[in-house]
Amino acid sequence: MFRIHIYLSLYYFLKAFFLPVSINLQKKKIKKILLSQSKKKELIFSSQCRIAFLYILKFFKNEDKIKKEIIFCSYNLPEMVNIAKNLNYKIKFCDLDYKNGFLKEVEFKKLISKKTKAIVLTNMFNNFKQSMKIKKIAKKNNIYLIEDNAIYFDNFTKFGKKIIYSGSIGDFSIYSFNIMKNICGMYGGALTTNNSRFVDFYNSENKKNETFFKKKLFSQITIFIILKFMSINLLYKYFLVKIIKNAHLKKWNILLHMFYPSLKFKVIKFPTYYFTKISNLAISFVYLQMRDFHQRRKNFKNRKRKNYYYYKELSKIKDKNLNLIEINDYDYQNFLDFPILVNNKEKLNIFLLNNGIETKFIHYKNCEVIFSKKNHCKNSSLFEKQLICLPSHEKITIKYIDRVISYIKKFLDENNKSKK
Repeated sequence: MFRIHIYLSLYYFLKAFFLPVSINLQKKKIKKILLSQSKKKELIFSSQCRIAFLYILKFFKNEDKIKKEIIFCSYNLPEMVNIAKNLNYKIKFCDLDYKNGFLKEVEFKKLISKKTKAIVLTNMFNNFKQSMKIKKIAKKNNIYLIEDNAIYFDNFTKFGKKIIYSGSIGDFSIYSFNIMKNICGMYGGALTTNNSRFVDFYNSENKKNETFFKKKLFSQITIFIILKFMSINLLYKYFLVKIIKNAHLKKWNILLHMFYPSLKFKVIKFPTYYFTKISNLAISFVYLQMRDFHQRRKNFKNRKRKNYYYYKELSKIKDKNLNLIEINDYDYQNFLDFPILVNNKEKLNIFLLNNGIETKFIHYKNCEVIFSKKNHCKNSSLFEKQLICLPSHEKITIKYIDRVISYIKKFLDENNKSKK
């Protein structure tokens, strides 16, 4: 079963080209949903999530010339850190806790100084209570909190009948509509905030930006079609899984870069396409998915049920070479792919591919190593080395999950025997 699932259906993809609803009305519907979830008053659209982040940091520099420090979790998406680096911020990296995948609280507090301008809270493995701890610390120290909600959209926590969504914690909350996200716009992003000064600043800056590059959008649509084609089960089972296996074994970068865009990352200056406006087509893709609450909730419940099943069954495997990240709230920690930590993940990946099972082999990187050439964040390095994600989208069945788990157990057993 293909582990990549594009949430944008072919039906909505085609329908987006012929929508009778105006772009302004589409934007209003998206805005209503995001502002409601994030408990904010202002929204801007951007060509990518990272571009919204870029303009937040540019706004900070325009507002304050003294505070130039940004705190990141070291295990992160390098492209996000690269934005702060290119804008000449001093970046402080915080390691994560190996058990729960969240920032080490004691270490985090030590990183705060009088020059700290913002904390980037990346919703990755965290639960709501952990996030609120960071919010309270930020508020106490008069520091902006930027909530990266790119992979947690529609996740929530419950307090009785009250529902609180991810994205409602930060002073700025940023969203991604990239091709692999659960709201797919090919490219695109958004930001919500209560800071009207930022909105004025962004609107002024955005006037200078060009229309989104058609060539770039066409390239992403081509990838979308290829990935949809690859997800045809019989084709994948008897043909494409062999290609994917060889791509890993023989390092076929063209394919690997398609599956893992982060592999293409280089520490570079901002490319020209960063300074563009979100395309109307991306807005239409997002609008069709956002307004379909029934399908969104169906997708959410499917993932939640499978994540719960993975955790329950994998917890039964008592092996020091396999570790699970703590999950306290399956609504808030409703991962797009189920994460596990395993020794010899390269060998496990090949073992699973040999048995027709594909995983998400690469997640994030230890950015401290990339940007500062230091390696104090040991757990971030372990996560980069050990974390592998198992598929849990709507086409994955419980029977298939049982098969995945049985092969993981078999791999661990064989690996332990070989050491004796």
